[in-house]
Amino acid sequence: MLNIFKSKRIKALFTATALSLSLISPTIVANAATDSIPFPYDAKYPFGTFSSLSDNQSNTDTYLKSEWQQWKSEFITSNGARGFKRVQRDASSNYDTVSEGLGYGMLLSVYFGEQQLFDDLYRYVKSYFNSNGLMGWHIDSNGSIVGTGGKDSATDADEDIAVSLVFAHKKWGSNGSINYESEAKTYIKNIYNKMVEQGTYVLKPGDTFGGSNCTNPSYFAPAWYRIFADFSGNSDWNKVADKCYEIADNINKQNNGTGLVPDWCDSNGMKANGQGYDFSYDAIRYQWRTAIDYSWYGTQKAKVNCDKISAFFNNIGVANIKDGYTITGNPTQSYFSATFASCVAAAAMTGSDSTYAKSTYNECIKKKESGNYTYFGNSLRMMALLYITGNFPNLYTYKTQTINLKGDVNSDGTVNAIDLAALKKALLSQTFSNINISNADMNNDNNIDAIDFALLKVKLLNN
Repeated sequence: MLNIFKSKRIKALFTATALSLSLISPTIVANAATDSIPFPYDAKYPFGTFSSLSDNQSNTDTYLKSEWQQWKSEFITSNGARGFKRVQRDASSNYDTVSEGLGYGMLLSVYFGEQQLFDDLYRYVKSYFNSNGLMGWHIDSNGSIVGTGGKDSATDADEDIAVSLVFAHKKWGSNGSINYESEAKTYIKNIYNKMVEQGTYVLKPGDTFGGSNCTNPSYFAPAWYRIFADFSGNSDWNKVADKCYEIADNINKQNNGTGLVPDWCDSNGMKANGQGYDFSYDAIRYQWRTAIDYSWYGTQKAKVNCDKISAFFNNIGVANIKDGYTITGNPTQSYFSATFASCVAAAAMTGSDSTYAKSTYNECIKKKESGNYTYFGNSLRMMALLYITGNFPNLYTYKTQTINLKGDVNSDGTVNAIDLAALKKALLSQTFSNINISNADMNNDNNIDAIDFALLKVKLLNN
């Protein structure tokens, strides 16, 4: 049993230490909800050989935080954002915004636990809702819809936004200024009504066009649809997931066993009228979205399809990969970009060849875009890095482990100034029943005293 110090010497030491509490308290975000599933996750995915391809998880988690800060500094802006925040593209597109970027930004902000940023991005999204309750896909840097089609929606963006709202509900609850649960259910309903072809369950690429005659395999997100089915109660979302794999099966009849999918096709896996049919900058995302369905839900067709793609790239050699192919495997481009490196690494997660998987991981770390064309590749790279390091668990079903985290005085899964305040209150009142004594004993000396308070303060100041 712990011996609780009550000596005058300890009280004097505590009083001196407590004077600097104000140095830490500014780190508390006003009105922020408790993050019930904090980053880093270092998760073990339910299915597959790999959860993280990193050799040093702690260093990798630190690296991810640094990369996230860099990503935000380049792509998050309040300029032209109607008082909120938006994801801007790069100089090549005059720093405009596409709805796809808001999907990526909201997913990243919910995984990194930044609620205020998440809320600002979503409020920006809502300010560009069209009559279907979906986000207009193209806005310029001044906040104006681009052209007559800019108000129309792109399915990949809206589905990412919707699933991020589900995750936000699981992370922070829905009792704050945004009811994430209600918003997500409405959003999912709007996507189903406007972006799923009725009767066939083919995913349309937008709210105003496509279906059986034209779809985009890189928009297929079957893991999302399983979440949508359970969360919304609409089991037909599972039929949408099944249809995605049916279309992929049709494509595999045309690609000579490479597993490569085209940027666009019809529901029979054939070329869609007026659209590209190569494996290029749209299609490369297919394997990232599909691999997640295996890691989270164990879908065997996801594994089969991603393993085919990995076999194709492994045969080429990771260092020799190019950023474009016909679906039968003939190169169409000559550059190896961050976009391709990141999604190739994602596909490796469904396999069991650790040598190949780690080589793709190393390329993903190494390949980072610079110059005027940075938004797309570095955004997908950020998403893939989370996934291939065990930091992209299914937040809809994920449960954090109950652990003894030194400094987590109130047992909420994080260490912050709230814990310091709880320890201060316990020491002043000499009442310890409301704190986690093991976590509060910072130096493991079986005493709860001002030394522990000082050590906790130092830990917070060094974070």
